[in-house]
Amino acid sequence: MEKPEKKKNQVHQHGNFFRKRPLTLPGLFFLQGATGFAGLGLGVLGLGAAVLLLAVSGWFITAAGVAALSLATLHSFNYLQPAALIRLLAITRTLALYGERIVSHDGVLRLLQHLRTGLFDGLSGISRFSMAGFGSGELMQRMLADLDRLDQWTLRGLSPWVWATGLSAVFLAVLLWLDSVLAVIFLLFILAVWGFLPLFILQPLLRCTRFHTRKEGKRRQFLLETLAGLITLRTTGAFTARRKALEAMDQEIHRNQWRMQGLGLLGQIFILLALSAALWMVVFHGGRAVEAGHFSAAVLVGIACVMLGLSEVFLPLSATFQALGFTREARDRITASVADGRERRGGVTLLPEKLCLCLENVSARQKNAATGPQGVSLTLHRGDSLWIEGPSGCGKSTLAAVMAGWLPPEQGEVRVNGTAMADVEESCLRRHVGLLDQDVHLFPMTLGENLRLARPLAGDDTLMDLLDDVALGDWARELPEGLDTVIGDYGTGVSGGQARRLALARLLLMETPVLILDEPFEGLDADTADALLVLLRRRQQEGILIVISHQHLKGNFTHCLRLSGGCF
Repeated sequence: MEKPEKKKNQVHQHGNFFRKRPLTLPGLFFLQGATGFAGLGLGVLGLGAAVLLLAVSGWFITAAGVAALSLATLHSFNYLQPAALIRLLAITRTLALYGERIVSHDGVLRLLQHLRTGLFDGLSGISRFSMAGFGSGELMQRMLADLDRLDQWTLRGLSPWVWATGLSAVFLAVLLWLDSVLAVIFLLFILAVWGFLPLFILQPLLRCTRFHTRKEGKRRQFLLETLAGLITLRTTGAFTARRKALEAMDQEIHRNQWRMQGLGLLGQIFILLALSAALWMVVFHGGRAVEAGHFSAAVLVGIACVMLGLSEVFLPLSATFQALGFTREARDRITASVADGRERRGGVTLLPEKLCLCLENVSARQKNAATGPQGVSLTLHRGDSLWIEGPSGCGKSTLAAVMAGWLPPEQGEVRVNGTAMADVEESCLRRHVGLLDQDVHLFPMTLGENLRLARPLAGDDTLMDLLDDVALGDWARELPEGLDTVIGDYGTGVSGGQARRLALARLLLMETPVLILDEPFEGLDADTADALLVLLRRRQQEGILIVISHQHLKGNFTHCLRLSGGCF
């Protein structure tokens, strides 16, 4: 029975780095641990073996041809050792590159696992009021496409530069030992490539990736809104204009993709031209060095083969900036998504025996809202109950979000147990203050799994007793598989009133000292609402109960607050 809790703690440990610090590109690599360095090392080994295989093969063919010109050298030529070396390099290349694929992709997949967990953990600590600026399409873009693009940094951004730098350094050292002029020629080629790509390819590609990422999110949001209002658009005749707007967005994205491909192709063309020029100069000067007896013709052929083999190493560099751009945009957008949840909480722990909720001249307003509650002051202690009433649109839900710590006040301060709510650690606050808002959500899984989100180790008897308290016990027993029945779109249907009571039962299972309920009796008949109110008052005798309702409620509340146009 301890395994679910242990697994939950492990997931939280892996996932809460989004809240602790901003995500950085070096951090993405170091999060992979030893697998990241192992992948880079195997890549250098595999590509080095591939280039050296080409060089040894060229040297071997040339040396064998030269040896065949003389009968004496033909009999003394040792072909067994070069042949064995070629086989060894071929095997090394295959195993190293295959191992690099396995190790690097394993590290990246594990990284994505932790990033997904961390992003969900970060977003779960942010209220829907704080995320009001994100549409469902934009949020989906950040959680899916942006997150998947973070793997490009290691595989397509960092690794090619590490491999090219490592192999270039080794080859440059060999050339410097053979002939300093050849080393200078190769160094000029490296400087030309490393100068041209950042100067002429980097910034245009970064602009293209920024445009693509943001336009893609807007397009997805636009498409979801269109599908949601498809019937209305059809009946009003506005669908054609909407479709043309969507097609125009698609064309913009496609043109931008062509620009990115063109920039990548331009970089590859420059690399090939620079490599061809360097190869021509190496052969030209190397021919003179062979005539002067500095080294043999077979060595010159081997050097030329290395230059040809390095094209496989340098050509991917032109695409690394596209991976860099996508990764930077994805990192910035994901970090911005969880920044509110990371920055707005302190680390103070609440003391249950000092239960008190105090609002001091609190004014608040939701994002883009015209009005909200103004100048609200009240103090609630253990055993108190509060009924908040008022017409629709006066700010009752906004005030509930402020009291629960989901929405920071524009003015004034909310204190819990004498501590400013903004200074309370997030998970501790959720254990002490619970809010049932009007937008309840049930997941498409079993009834028991939905309830156990609040307490993973709760037994079946505990859940059934709680369902009896919210007048859903008989309904649950009549389900085909009881608590194991799947509910929602892919299972048994749930009415609006049932959904609210299930969400209330899930909240009651947390046993929070402060319980805030926003329209908990919506959709319920009078008798059920009265019975539920009696239950709530009984369960919160040692806590604080706050009920927001425009309905007339039976029973005595120790406090009553009426809002009207944001004032009280």
